[in-house]
Amino acid sequence: MENDQESVDTDPLTENDGEHAYQTLVDWVKSVPRAIQEIEENGTEEDLLRYKKQIKLVVEKLKEIEGGLPRPD
Repeated sequence: MENDQESVDTDPLTENDGEHAYQTLVDWVKSVPRAIQEIEENGTEEDLLRYKKQIKLVVEKLKEIEGGLPRPD
């Protein structure tokens, strides 16, 4: 039986990959207030709780990535 999923590149991340991932998450975090407002207006309480959990996970990932990035002098 064949696996239909794309193969995942398991090579270690380069410095640029970490910086790009970090910036992508930072950009996503900037959209959070607008998204929360939209969920409050159009979504359910469960949607809002799920989104807040997602925010918490993203912030944790940001801290993890930031810890691995080189510090500017």
